[in-house]
Amino acid sequence: MRLLFITQKINENDDDLAFVILWIKEFINQGASVKVICLEKGDFDGSFPVFSLGKEKGFKKIKRIFIFLKLIFSLDYDRVFVHMNPEYVTLGGWYWFLSRKPIYLWYTHYTTHIHLWISGILCKRMFAATPQSLPQYEGNPKKTIVGHGIDIDFWKDGIPKENNASPFDLVSVHRICRSKRLELGILTLKYLPEEYTLTVYGRDVEKDYYAELEALVKKEGLRERVIFKGPVSMGNLKNIYPSYRVMINMARETIDKTMLEGMIFGIYPVTTPRNSKAIGLSICPNSENPEDIAKFILSGELSRYKANQLRDIVEEGHSLKSLVGKIGKLIAEDN
Repeated sequence: MRLLFITQKINENDDDLAFVILWIKEFINQGASVKVICLEKGDFDGSFPVFSLGKEKGFKKIKRIFIFLKLIFSLDYDRVFVHMNPEYVTLGGWYWFLSRKPIYLWYTHYTTHIHLWISGILCKRMFAATPQSLPQYEGNPKKTIVGHGIDIDFWKDGIPKENNASPFDLVSVHRICRSKRLELGILTLKYLPEEYTLTVYGRDVEKDYYAELEALVKKEGLRERVIFKGPVSMGNLKNIYPSYRVMINMARETIDKTMLEGMIFGIYPVTTPRNSKAIGLSICPNSENPEDIAKFILSGELSRYKANQLRDIVEEGHSLKSLVGKIGKLIAEDN
């Protein structure tokens, strides 16, 4: 398989997309020949060919488009895998269609826009982690659910022999934007005893929303109980996850990979009923109301899952090796 992998960033120290490097390495481990086009290139060990569109050099959009077109015309490949950015299908799909190079899209969101509509026409398949993603394509044979892809081996060396973290220290790890609904986690503290705190790791990608959260913390008198730590690299999360036992993530209709990463360390993800079901967890809050979230945490039900059980769920249903194996097999069968 000669695969052209198109993604936003290649940077092993990025706080959001460093994991993409692990994905590409697993495709290579499973026999694919991979060339990568990225919008922006940062720190990277150089173990596979990467062609940047030059955002890190300050190239303007029109120049990046010309570089992209030159690359897709000149590189040697027979399949295209677009990761999370259907805009590239809009830009290059006409060429791939005419040159009979099948296009595959990975997309885990539920929003609709013109680029996704075009992808629905041109792509051979559209891969998603859970049924909640791509709801507009429910029933369409192109929509293919394959689970998440977490590199178990990458995280295992950070697992402590014992997790002695306090159950009162709650954590959230994700980008700070409205779709993550972080206000629900903050308001949950109102219904928990004073010793409970919430530490938030993540980049404030929506500044106005972050300001609203800070105002909410002040209004509810929670300044001593909510801590914003800012972004953290994927590698440093190995040192952070062992400090917690409970994660709150109330993002609607999507499973953040950080929930699964945390489970490898024995962290229980308190999330929505639909997300819990998609992960493979049998217990969760009765609703998305902060009071019900607090009741669930206080009930102690989550202690029914031991650390090894949480880890097994990730290994069996959401491992990177399994994900790439499924995707590779389906791509091969499409020929």
